[in-house]
Amino acid sequence: MNKSPPASERSNLVRLWREADFGGAELLAASYHNHHFPPHAHDEYAFGIIERGAQAFQHDRGKRLTMPQGSIGVINPGDVHEGRPADGQGWDYRMVYLSPDFVCRLFEREAGHPAGLPWFARNVIFDDQTIVMLRAAHCSSASPHASRLEVSSLLTAAVIQLFARHAQFRQRRLEQAAAPRAVRHAREFIDAHLVASPSLEELASVAGVSPYHLLRQFKAIHGMAPHRYLIQRRVAMAKTMLLAGRQPRRVAIELGYCDQAHLSREFKTFYGVAPSRIGR
Repeated sequence: MNKSPPASERSNLVRLWREADFGGAELLAASYHNHHFPPHAHDEYAFGIIERGAQAFQHDRGKRLTMPQGSIGVINPGDVHEGRPADGQGWDYRMVYLSPDFVCRLFEREAGHPAGLPWFARNVIFDDQTIVMLRAAHCSSASPHASRLEVSSLLTAAVIQLFARHAQFRQRRLEQAAAPRAVRHAREFIDAHLVASPSLEELASVAGVSPYHLLRQFKAIHGMAPHRYLIQRRVAMAKTMLLAGRQPRRVAIELGYCDQAHLSREFKTFYGVAPSRIGR
């Protein structure tokens, strides 16, 4: 009798693509057997359905949760979190990543007036009807036979329902404006110099504080040290370039990696597959 190999020996399968007609949303269909995501954050809303197994994750300075099969997982923009299998079997899921600006515009058009910034108080949601809608929209986007009108219609209906049912709307605020000026300056400098990879001394000089003070403040605000933030942002930029059709070798060169193997190692840490698998 043939037995399936243990999860530790199975390959992670990932498909990632962009839906240009729906605010440039990124959609992910993945089967992770043994991958552990390091602490990171998204600029976008990240939400999706767990189709097999369960994903465990930690956020909010140590809060531990499990997203089981048949649930919707939601991460708010800027929330630092990590992820891993909840058991030895891993998990399959379908995810959507949407920018806050697009979501706000979507609801402003729906309501006819500014609706505020949506925020999810719960990260794990049980809503069978919305799961059906999200799955249909996601599968439609992945299908070569679906029309652009069908895809955008299904995505709009599913997203509106998810946010209308489960998100809270509050006055918009810029998170960076609430952060100490030194941290804002350091973050902006990193974002503008991803390829140059600035030193801590350079960042501290730009921020106008001591290196140690910057380290403490940056981690308190963003949940990670500046060097981890730099890695995350550079990998995210690599993903954007790969989705646009750039070759991994060129991406590695243009983003200042030592070589393609260096890019591959960092990329696989965050996405579970090599850069060459993205955009196929």
